[in-house]
Amino acid sequence: MFKKLTVLLMLVLTVVLAGCAQTEHKTGTTGSVTDVTGSGTSIVEKLDPNLKQVELTVYRVPKNGDTHLVPEKVKYAIGSKKMPEAVMDALVNTAPASKQLMNVFPAGTKVLGVTVGGDTATVDFNENFAMRGQGSYNEMMMVNAVVCTLTEIKGIKKVKLFVNGKSIDTISGHMDLGDPLERLPGMIRKQAGSTEKQ
Repeated sequence: MFKKLTVLLMLVLTVVLAGCAQTEHKTGTTGSVTDVTGSGTSIVEKLDPNLKQVELTVYRVPKNGDTHLVPEKVKYAIGSKKMPEAVMDALVNTAPASKQLMNVFPAGTKVLGVTVGGDTATVDFNENFAMRGQGSYNEMMMVNAVVCTLTEIKGIKKVKLFVNGKSIDTISGHMDLGDPLERLPGMIRKQAGSTEKQ
């Protein structure tokens, strides 16, 4: 009798877990899938037609070593996420549309959460964000891409960085991250026209 009950429970548990995995897949975040051929066209792939599509401004890093970030418009399905978390997900998880730009976030970087208190946004990343060996250029550009992208949102003036729920003072010793960081306008490449606050 005990063996039959154990087998029955294992079958029920297997069905329940399989159902949960399928639900998680269907409700995951989606964003623009960028054509890596360089044509600049975005193909939007929606897993859930109920997810709201918005156009966000994210700041990308040039491949040529230039120290000016480049603003780029990204279509992104935010679902029920608030704007600060959605824009961070878009920055980290979408590829640049231009072949001249790159995503400098270490592989496996995840946004664990974004909170806003007053004029300061706090972004919590997983441990991959703070991987050593990125070099001073990549570290500087990655941190400033986060700051410029978040301060594009009206009301956010400063950004604090956390890893796994803990404040960090530096990544590899190249930048002081102990205090909230403000946008450095000189880091942004001048474009024809200006970007509006989101």
